[in-house]
Amino acid sequence: MPPHDHLFKSLFRALFRDLLLLVDAQLAARLSPEAKVEFRDKELIPDTPEEEHRTVDLLAAVPDPAGGCAFLVHVEIERKAGKEIGQRLWDYSIRLRGQYPEPSVSLVVFLRGGPPGVAWQSYTEETVGHEVARFRYLSFGLSKLPAEQLLARPEPLAWGLAALAKPGALGRARVKFEAMKKIATAPIRENQRLQLINCVETYLPLKGRDAEEYASLLSAQETPEIRAMQLTWADKIEAKGIVKGRREGRKEGREEAADHLRRLVLRHLGQRFGSLPAALQKRLAEIRSVHELGAIADRVFEVRSIEELGLSR
Repeated sequence: MPPHDHLFKSLFRALFRDLLLLVDAQLAARLSPEAKVEFRDKELIPDTPEEEHRTVDLLAAVPDPAGGCAFLVHVEIERKAGKEIGQRLWDYSIRLRGQYPEPSVSLVVFLRGGPPGVAWQSYTEETVGHEVARFRYLSFGLSKLPAEQLLARPEPLAWGLAALAKPGALGRARVKFEAMKKIATAPIRENQRLQLINCVETYLPLKGRDAEEYASLLSAQETPEIRAMQLTWADKIEAKGIVKGRREGRKEGREEAADHLRRLVLRHLGQRFGSLPAALQKRLAEIRSVHELGAIADRVFEVRSIEELGLSR
């Protein structure tokens, strides 16, 4: 599975109602904040043994007030727009109808390309020049959509998706800063916050002047949430692994955590200060303490020069 598939499947699962609010308010109105969505992701049954097996990215059953299923939402996550997507969604829709009695709505999310924002699209089947069937589906294009529009939305999912949108006059550093600030202070569950932070860190990496501008924006914020904005989802997951490793006394777990923190420090230092001295890299390689490496990672965005880290001998 491509990395983007896994990331966005997890993100859309965690914030599914937000996704509906972003693409169609009428669909979202059928799903109350307290309702539990059932995800039925699984391989579609082929018509013949020789036919290729296909798997939908996300299939959500939206409940009705009586506890049944009102309708299905089929979501496909596409790295870039392609001409064949309409026919593919139409084929999936036919197969879904053969397996499930509920009506379904199809949505394709384009990470790159496609019409900007949300639009209803049509795919038509023709026979000898005559239209015999018309299939409508929703498309949600991110890369051409102004990031400012997503940052202005009230749904936390929109702030994470701003990382894939067009920065425009805001610039990459400001987009990342505003997204992380909103995510850090949002009244959402911790797992949702981690998913959003991971999306921003993965799809809006900063280098050179952008990294310097972002660091300056962070330095100007005197809030307790600033550290949370600096941590990625992977960092926090690794922290859980550190705790587990210590509890179980596993040397391998502690060494893996130290390696992760070391890579984190090197990555962020490289983004802020460019090429790193060989002596610094050697010094970091010699540090085995998870506690010491974690303390260094916490200070990466606070220092104004590499020397301030005190790693030189």
